Formats: sequence, structure tokens, C-alpha cells
Amino acid sequence: MPSIRIWTPESNYDSKAVRCIAEKIIAFYGSDIKILEASKDAYNQAFQKNQKDGLQKQVNIYLKTSDLVIFLIDYDGVESHFKRRGEPNSLVNRITKVVNSNDKAILIYIKQELESWLLIDCLGICCYFTKDENTRIKKDWIDFSKKNQRGNTELIVEAIPGGKGAKEYLIKILSDRINFKINPILSKKLKEKRYEESDSPQVAKYIEINQQTLARNESLREFAKYLQDN
Repeated sequence: MPSIRIWTPESNYDSKAVRCIAEKIIAFYGSDIKILEASKDAYNQAFQKNQKDGLQKQVNIYLKTSDLVIFLIDYDGVESHFKRRGEPNSLVNRITKVVNSNDKAILIYIKQELESWLLIDCLGICCYFTKDENTRIKKDWIDFSKKNQRGNTELIVEAIPGGKGAKEYLIKILSDRINFKINPILSKKLKEKRYEESDSPQVAKYIEINQQTLARNESLREFAKYLQDN
């Protein structure tokens, strides 16, 4: 069975959420692929001794048990990306150097952060907040989801660094709308119940992968291509 190592070096939460999504994609396509993961901790350890080639060495180690290493990092706006590319020792430049020298390592940008992948399925996010899978089949929640579902989740763009993007939309807007629908009486305590980055692995468990949801995010579709049997 071929195996793919998914490396999300910016967040351990992202690592677990992405693995969950990857497993769902594999199930959707009926692929025979094993998913392995590498985390932010693994990335930090690769540089703990200030080795300039620490990342390349770790990739080579992973390739002994994996057929491909996929790096996933955030692309959260043109200005932010341009700034990072201008820093010689930035994460993106370190990874780019490795993938340019190894045809079994690739880099995929998650446009507008991991939350843009979660937002492909508004109804699934509703299920997370209600803690009930049956929310998906309830008419009032279906109608609510249709009103709040973004067609292309990559278009939730921050105009400037620190501006509103997919993560901010999920935290400050969609979370409040969902929680208000669940219990309008608690309208003054909505901030306490908002989505947090640490929730992403649990939210991912409720996200449904199908042709319709995949169509809502280009970077997710690019990722999904590598999870299909050739």
C-alpha cells in the first residue's frame, strides 16, 4: 500500500485536522493509500541543533517509509506571503529549497488558512456546534446552512496582513450566527462559545467530503489529487 506523509509545520492542531480530512478524501475516492503525518513539533526538532540541512535530512528519513511528503502551509494574503518570501530563513523559503531538490516532496499552500477547508461544509460546522450528526438532516439547519454557505471559501480574503480572512469569518461571524440559532437567550455570551484553532480537529470530524464540497476550495482539490489511486 502506498503511503503519503503530510507535514503541517505551522500547527499541531492543523496536523490532526488535515489528517482527518485526508482520510475522508481517501474514503470518498476509495483509494488504497496510507496516511502518515508530521507536525509542528517535528519541524522544530529538525532545527533544534541549528542544522542548515536538518529539514532535508528529516524528509529523507520520512521517504524511507513514505512514497511522498506533502508540505501544507498557510497562504493568508499576497502581502503576508511577499513578506515571508523576503526573509531568507523563513519557513516558506526553507521548505521551497527542500522541495526544489527532491521530486518526492511537494508544497501546497492552504489559501486563507485551514479554516477555508473547514468552511467548505457549513452544515458540518453546524453539526460540530450542536454536537449532533442529525443536524445535517434537519430542515431548519439545512436552510440556515444554505444561507451561510460560501461558494468559494478561498475568496474570504484578508485585504491586508491582520485583516479578515477565513479564520476570522469562522470565529467572529459564523460561530456567532450558529450559537445564536442554537440558543438566542445566550446572545451576550456568544464570544465564549466561538470556534478556536484548537477546535479544528474536532470540527474536521463533521466535515463531509464530496464533489460539491471539494468544488468550493481549489487548494483542497489540489491536495485531493494526490490522494487518488493512479
